[in-house]
Amino acid sequence: MNGFLIINKHAGISSFDVIRKLKKINKFKKIGYIGTLDRNATGVLPVAINEGVKLIPLLEDYEKSYKAKFLLGIKTDTFDIEGKVLEEKRVDEFKKEELERILKNFEGEITQKVPVFSSKKINRKPLYKLARKGIEIEAPEKKVYIYSIKLVEYVHPYVDVEVTCSKGTYIRSLANDFGEILGCGATLYALVRTKHGDFTYDMSVGLDEIKEKVDVERHIIPLEDILPNMNKVIIDIQFERFLRQGMPVPIMSDMNAPKQDETVKLFNRNGRLIAIGIIDIKTNTIKVKRLINN
Repeated sequence: MNGFLIINKHAGISSFDVIRKLKKINKFKKIGYIGTLDRNATGVLPVAINEGVKLIPLLEDYEKSYKAKFLLGIKTDTFDIEGKVLEEKRVDEFKKEELERILKNFEGEITQKVPVFSSKKINRKPLYKLARKGIEIEAPEKKVYIYSIKLVEYVHPYVDVEVTCSKGTYIRSLANDFGEILGCGATLYALVRTKHGDFTYDMSVGLDEIKEKVDVERHIIPLEDILPNMNKVIIDIQFERFLRQGMPVPIMSDMNAPKQDETVKLFNRNGRLIAIGIIDIKTNTIKVKRLINN
């Protein structure tokens, strides 16, 4: 039982709570998730099972997509509706074109302030723990990339947007910054992650549908189906033993236009994923990056 469960996380539980609940269903050898979702956020949370954990480093940098609802006229200390209200004001209705223009300015590389109520660590201590103790800290900044952000609906004072962004983007910081530019303040009211890389919302399953081990087996996506756009290389049986010992193997003659430093999936003749490799044109070999099912 190796692969990924795409959980549709519901509001009110943490990403860690999802792992805890799954561990009660079955004692997995290894388990972990990609991309933390806040407690009030919902949607796609990819969970790696057993050997799937080895693929996490290859998947965590993929872009993510969200549907978000911003509430105008309110500022909170957490940048979302769960936080303490710092400021509240009556807001006149904006023109839709003005909102679209401001949202467009967020596209590309931007600098965000990390919310002080977040799991980001300073001196090995999560910011939220320092914030809860009343310790004043300067929120660190980080560069992220917004591939697209568009207005979906505006029913004052709620602004619905769709965002596709890089790893590490805080959508609640985006809401807060949006409100700052408008001059009225804004906070994140609701958030749904609809996509993480190749994992989409329609692939997800609710945690309440996973009650027994058989449910995990029914919904798990096998390792062989992960990273569908990565080139697949079949390793002859005589080279499989060398591969499992971490030794490079020759580039197969039937491989389609290999590129230097290209990452590829290596399968045995039985169709089982056995490793992730890196192409080295100079030596005409594939070097082992990560062994799977070893």
